[in-house]
Amino acid sequence: MAHQILKLLALGVVALSLGACGFTPLYGDHSIAASPDVVDELANVSIRSLPNREGMKLRQVLREELQPKGMVKALYDLDIKLATNVEELGIRNDATSSRANLRLIATFNLNEAGRPVYADQVQSIVSYNILDDQYATVASQADAETRGIKQLGAEIKTRLAVYFHQRARAPAKPANVADSH
Repeated sequence: MAHQILKLLALGVVALSLGACGFTPLYGDHSIAASPDVVDELANVSIRSLPNREGMKLRQVLREELQPKGMVKALYDLDIKLATNVEELGIRNDATSSRANLRLIATFNLNEAGRPVYADQVQSIVSYNILDDQYATVASQADAETRGIKQLGAEIKTRLAVYFHQRARAPAKPANVADSH
């Protein structure tokens, strides 16, 4: 009994110390991405068109993630390059694959007034079964693609939210002052 009380007390101390040190969660209702200033900045991001079906799906996911009420005004421009790769795993006795990994890699650049302000890369690896029925395999692969694209969209949103949060908290740069030497 005393051991459980000590555990709860230690957990409470950790929770209080995290709040005191400026810890802000990345996910949830009180996350960085949910703060009003960050939400406003995310709504100002214009997402460039992407080629292929996967690109169009990623753009749609990002529009839903970044601009749930629609874009306010295009202050930022998001350019994304999407690459996909399938790696077959789980070789059967007849030398056919039974499992595959779909790797999606998104390299993105955020531009403001035509100049780059933030760049990063995210990736998602999702698995799916390769079945004897070709239709079932296609459906399994499509489901994996959808899951992977949603993961990419959420990760891009999180990275942009962290960027905007840090940018808002950064001290203002002083105006250029000529040296008086």
